[in-house]
Amino acid sequence: MIGREGYCDIVLMKRTVSRKHARVFFDGQHYQVEDLGSAHGTFLNGRRVSKATPLKDGDRINIFDVPIAFCTVEAPLVDTSQFVMGQTQTVTLTPLPPTRSQVAALGYSNRLHSLMDISRRLGSTLTVEDMFPRVLDLLVDIFPQAVVGEIQLADATGTLTPVAMKHGRDDDSSIITRVPVGNDLAKQVLVTGQPLVNSVESGDEESVLAVEGSNTLCVPIIGPSRAKLGTILLETNDDHRVFTEDDVELIGTIGVLTGQAIEYAKAHAAMLRMDQTQRQLETARQIQMRMLPRHRPNLSGYVFESHYEAAESVGGDFYFWDSLPDGRVMIGIADACGKSLPAALLMAQCASEVRHCLAAAETLKLAMHSLNQFVCGMDEGFITFCLCLVDANTNLLTVMNAGHPSPVLRHHDTGEVETLSNSKSSFPLGISSQEKFHPIHTLLRPGDEIYLLTDGVIEAMAPDNSLYGASRLESQIAATQPSLFARISAIIADIAGFRAGRRPSDDTCLLGIAREVA
Repeated sequence: MIGREGYCDIVLMKRTVSRKHARVFFDGQHYQVEDLGSAHGTFLNGRRVSKATPLKDGDRINIFDVPIAFCTVEAPLVDTSQFVMGQTQTVTLTPLPPTRSQVAALGYSNRLHSLMDISRRLGSTLTVEDMFPRVLDLLVDIFPQAVVGEIQLADATGTLTPVAMKHGRDDDSSIITRVPVGNDLAKQVLVTGQPLVNSVESGDEESVLAVEGSNTLCVPIIGPSRAKLGTILLETNDDHRVFTEDDVELIGTIGVLTGQAIEYAKAHAAMLRMDQTQRQLETARQIQMRMLPRHRPNLSGYVFESHYEAAESVGGDFYFWDSLPDGRVMIGIADACGKSLPAALLMAQCASEVRHCLAAAETLKLAMHSLNQFVCGMDEGFITFCLCLVDANTNLLTVMNAGHPSPVLRHHDTGEVETLSNSKSSFPLGISSQEKFHPIHTLLRPGDEIYLLTDGVIEAMAPDNSLYGASRLESQIAATQPSLFARISAIIADIAGFRAGRRPSDDTCLLGIAREVA
């Protein structure tokens, strides 16, 4: 029997040799070699042994990386490292001593194989919790003298928490039931970011470079960002097989590979969360777009146009228009405080209430009062709101404004632009439950145009942080255009040119209403 355990006939104390690695036996006719399910394999004359294989004089057996010659001799041998297999023939297994260069190459090969193996194990999962038992099991396999293994991770406060432990070689590293034995050493390693060992002679914690070997070895887990993520600790109770400087270097490298795998796994998890968030935002955007009008009002003698653009996936701007049974049309435009999802959620709650208030109230004043009470009751922020009523029978426009940018009127006969503001201004909805709202009225003549907008239009920003402004908007409205659609398109194109590639800083909503020329 050849292996690493003490009861084997030939004991090979190497990490690459399994406990019961191989055996040589006589079947009555031939001597044969058989692999016993070893981790790294048994080779005969360069070929891996998969079943019992006959031997002949001069064959070369490799117990993975340990070369052994098989020889037959005439005289019996009594050395315990040799096998007496028959009456007329005896067989001896003679280890071939490697040269100094072979020893160096062998050590490099072993370390390279170990690093490749652990890289494969670390790369086989993107779940942080799954990788630590794999790392610890491999470390204990690489270092047969290790009887304790611990991997701990640090949280944001620097507190270490065990994620894989082995107290005894047969312990299950995926089950954590004990208190870490090397906590003090691990804490010091986490602070310094340097490997530390426990000296055999003194028991004191010293620099790795200060001692030739140790019973306890602890290295930091370092990520690509140079963050100290945790520690790896191994301990042996065999003073004759202590950890060497080469071992420190190998385990330190494994600590770096583990840190890399941890940060990559966390980045992958963050990407999954971001992808899920983006899908949720896209769903929210689709829901929000369905809340906006799908069709323009069919009001004789009038034309309606609109443009809506959220600064992010979802926005806090909202508009609607509803045709009333008596031939009038109700138009509303609103802007919730903030941007993105919070503003969108606030606006979604308000949008459903708007139509209820308008349907239930007898006058515009009562509708605005009821809507203001609702927003104040939510206590989640304020909403600017402008409500307009167009009567096609009288061509009268009524405007109720709650802290929103004032509508802009373009007179068809003169081309002049007028801001429809009220001398009695009102606060936005949600500021004061006692707020009063006052209407203003204006007559729309043939060809006149009304523009309702949110502040994202006039507060569009250029690369130099300058604002688009009300004056530039009024100039665009005053310019000659063949239709309401052409004017809305020209304004939006001018805003895009003004931003010069800069992302919108706020949601943009622009509505246009024109009385047709008879």
